[in-house]
Amino acid sequence: MTKRYIISLMAANRVGILAAVTTSLAELGGDIQEVSQTVMQGFFTIIMAAEFPETRDPSVIVDHIRGVCRPFGVEVCLKDPKVEVMQPAVPDGIEKYYLTAEGQDKPGMVRQISARLAQEGIDITDVFARRADEGQTFVMVMELAVPPGVDALALQRELEQLGSAVGLSASLQHEDIFSATNDPRPVRVTQLLRRVELAKPA
Repeated sequence: MTKRYIISLMAANRVGILAAVTTSLAELGGDIQEVSQTVMQGFFTIIMAAEFPETRDPSVIVDHIRGVCRPFGVEVCLKDPKVEVMQPAVPDGIEKYYLTAEGQDKPGMVRQISARLAQEGIDITDVFARRADEGQTFVMVMELAVPPGVDALALQRELEQLGSAVGLSASLQHEDIFSATNDPRPVRVTQLLRRVELAKPA
């Protein structure tokens, strides 16, 4: 029997840090089920879902990762999803959309957009945002789980109006439309953001 934990780590980025992390998990008998890793502003960050032998104590897992990764000064946080994650009933008819926003960088835009989405009960399942041109422009891609009953066209128009007031364009696109006009293979928002940046005129 195995036990699943969610583990997040952060440290100043240095060559070899991921090798140390994965080595520590292997020594604990851990099996990575899902992982997301990036380097932001010079900091290595990673979050993983990993399974361990059921008898493996959580404190032992954390201590061992810290020990193996001590040269990198890694901060470790472990969570038990069965204890800490509420599992609300997922309504039928949830659909995936992608929201892309780009233009002038204005403080508060992520807050305004996320607050409006929350009003509709829309879950932001993935997001990546980046400033460019020395902080003058802003690009963001969100992956959204949209519940039934949401008027996507009306929401698209509202987001366009919200963005246009501050020089930001916003596009809400259903997963099917995106797949029909782009590479149909599954992608993460970081890949979508890269596509947006490559599509910009030189």
